[in-house]
Amino acid sequence: MMKKENDKDLFPLFTVIIPAKNRGSYLYHTLRTCMIQDYPNLEIIVSDDGSTDNTKEIVENAIKIDSRIRYFFHLGGIGMKENFEFALKQIKPGYVIALGADDGLLPGGINGMYKVLRDTGMDLLTWPAAMYTFPDVAGNHGQLQINFQKGIRIIDSKEYLQRQSRKFNYISDVETPMFYVKGVASTKLIDRVCSRTTDGGFYSCSTPDGYSGIVLAGEVLQYAFSGEPFSIYGLSSSSQGLAYLSNEEKARKDSESFFQYSTYKPMHKDLASQPYSPLITLMTVDFLLTAKDLPGWEGRFPQINYKKVICSALKELKHGLYGEKRISRELLILRNIAIFHGIEKFFNAKVKLSRRYRQKERFTGSGVTPNLLLIDGDVINDNNIFDASYFAKNIYKIYSRVSLRKTISIFLRSLNYWIRSKRKGKRFPKPSEWIG
Repeated sequence: MMKKENDKDLFPLFTVIIPAKNRGSYLYHTLRTCMIQDYPNLEIIVSDDGSTDNTKEIVENAIKIDSRIRYFFHLGGIGMKENFEFALKQIKPGYVIALGADDGLLPGGINGMYKVLRDTGMDLLTWPAAMYTFPDVAGNHGQLQINFQKGIRIIDSKEYLQRQSRKFNYISDVETPMFYVKGVASTKLIDRVCSRTTDGGFYSCSTPDGYSGIVLAGEVLQYAFSGEPFSIYGLSSSSQGLAYLSNEEKARKDSESFFQYSTYKPMHKDLASQPYSPLITLMTVDFLLTAKDLPGWEGRFPQINYKKVICSALKELKHGLYGEKRISRELLILRNIAIFHGIEKFFNAKVKLSRRYRQKERFTGSGVTPNLLLIDGDVINDNNIFDASYFAKNIYKIYSRVSLRKTISIFLRSLNYWIRSKRKGKRFPKPSEWIG
């Protein structure tokens, strides 16, 4: 049982940073998921990148209810990366997790993080965050997604980094220890990374999410993984990744606004110093190479195979997810990388043989895979991240208590009951035996 509020000095400080811009309607519910946390020593920092909607009013009203919230406003905006950097500079010693303004914490999430860190003695913890896709993205009701994982395990950082140098897919790896939504890190690790950079900042890449997972993995020999989720992603129509995939004019303008702040920082020189690319393959390689250049960084991974990089990136483009007007930009970037590494003929041959898959409709409603449980969002009354976080918490609690053996036993008992219920009994008595 957690101690009372006045005993908070006995617990390490946990800080939630929320860099935000013009997502007031989502941020309202994100803050609600933070405000219900009953961990004794918690601070919530909202860094507003010059919002012109009702973000300021929403945060100020929340502060009246919960004094743990601190608010900073940047008139005119400073850009996504600098906004993250600013928020990080406001934290005090302890642990930190970052949320987007449409993400959230699960009920009891901070308590859960604290217990795993305390029990394992680790400075870095990750988990497979649940995901809520809003109705404006998937179907009429949206969708809740929960990953099938159980227990706590210790991850070898070297093995993780080696896997990333082969597969180039940080975002789909449940063991990626980024402290953006799906992880929490000791501020000692944050400070250590900052001490290795020329400007004293943490982020050395254009996008501040996945890079944190790669660079932090190299700062420790091992880190903790919890199968239980403590947070939830919100996938809304304002998410930058979706904006880039879309052909709609508004989405294109939103992503171009993001590019204003990301393209000034080119990718690593071994990626031909190309401008930012949203291809997961290229982002992963950029993160790995950038972290490796940090003085004294102890992460180790094999030399990157750029033919594999080209094949992996083309596979991403083939899946039919990118808008037509985005394809040529990414192909040009890939060609320049191929030229830089002397494999242009290889690239041209691969492009010539490649065919785009027909774009599939997003799977909506409820379903199940070996790794995921998908639940139609119509069970969530108000279609917001706060209600989704409660559903995710309760559904995972049920799942965690049902073992495979129990599931099989329930199935076999049900089958046995059904079989017995279909057995034929005695015939009806003959007419001569009827009682008048």
